[in-house]
Amino acid sequence: MFRLSTVFIILTFLASCDVGDSMREASKKNPSSHARVIAADSGCMGCHAVSVTVVGPAWKLVAKKYKNDPGAKAFLIHKIKKGGKGNWNEMTGGKIMPAHEDRMSNEDISKLVDYILAL
Repeated sequence: MFRLSTVFIILTFLASCDVGDSMREASKKNPSSHARVIAADSGCMGCHAVSVTVVGPAWKLVAKKYKNDPGAKAFLIHKIKKGGKGNWNEMTGGKIMPAHEDRMSNEDISKLVDYILAL
């Protein structure tokens, strides 16, 4: 019972961490804050976090994996647009990342990838 109540409290807290309009406006002055707002608005934060693996890999792990890869930005943009699986099976258990090309603009995807790779 303790586990269930702990999970409930954590989920309730996370659900209350919505991004408000004032945060959206302030974020436009700070590229990394703006990328986090884009991620929150697009549903990315339901499966990803910056430092810890949730369902999908932590973005710091993504940045580390692709650090010296010159094709990383194009690859990650494509992966976000089209979705897929197979790159992080050891962490995700083979769960599929949904396509976001209908949810996010190309500009927002590019900003998010720049943010992730800069971590």
